[in-house]
Amino acid sequence: MEIHKARTQGFCFGVELTYRKALAETAERSDVHTMGNIVHNPIIVQELEQRGLHNVESLDEVSSGTLFVRAHGLPPQTIQAAEAKGLRVVDATCPMVTRTQRLAKKLHEEGRTVVILGDPNHPEVKGIAGYAPGCIILNEWPADETEIRRARRIAIVAQSTLNGDTFRDLVGRIAAINYEVRVYNTICSDTQGRQKSARELAEEVDTMIVIGGSKSANTRHLAEIAQSRGVTAHLIENAGDLRREWFRGDERVGIATGASTPGFLADDVIDKLLEWFPDAQAVGV
Repeated sequence: MEIHKARTQGFCFGVELTYRKALAETAERSDVHTMGNIVHNPIIVQELEQRGLHNVESLDEVSSGTLFVRAHGLPPQTIQAAEAKGLRVVDATCPMVTRTQRLAKKLHEEGRTVVILGDPNHPEVKGIAGYAPGCIILNEWPADETEIRRARRIAIVAQSTLNGDTFRDLVGRIAAINYEVRVYNTICSDTQGRQKSARELAEEVDTMIVIGGSKSANTRHLAEIAQSRGVTAHLIENAGDLRREWFRGDERVGIATGASTPGFLADDVIDKLLEWFPDAQAVGV
């Protein structure tokens, strides 16, 4: 067995920034709250909960203290409501997401129809949509094209972790049926780099192990990219999720990690494979 790691590993810039801010806040205060997990990684979420970061479903659960805005961001209406309640607001939104929020707001104010490419149920997309009331959100091409055909002066932005292939496909379909379309590729550069690395690695291996939170969009997309290349891909949260029966012992195994996955989790997976297959080689690791 040969074990290969994708080039990009560990936290992305935005997650690292949010994580460090959360550590600083919980070290100084005990009344810090976040609406939803600050990142989609259960290990990090558990660590911060133990340090005193309280996860709530709505502002109704918070009467005082600090609202910590997670990496995915929040709609502006939610932040305004928190400030109206007298809460201290610490904005730890990923800078790449903040850029897209501001862009969506500007395009909306110009009178354009903002189209957000991404998962309508994802917190990042919900946050961006708050800056462009009346926007259209597309995660796949709709069976009924009426709304998108009637749209005028379209401006497209994207969820920072969107699959690049999905972005190109939807942009092409929209441009084919609309006269004026502005396209802003707001997929994070780190995400694009991880996707490119996973795509290249999938060309060289027989099996891919993708490590990250089960709710992490960017992690799921890495597994989808590997599968689109005809490679068997297993999405796991940590080495404990590995199964011995997935491997023969003579294949090439690739390891990719999501943007909110700590680097040591990849090392744990490699150690487990070396334990099962003592003759295995970790190439370039």
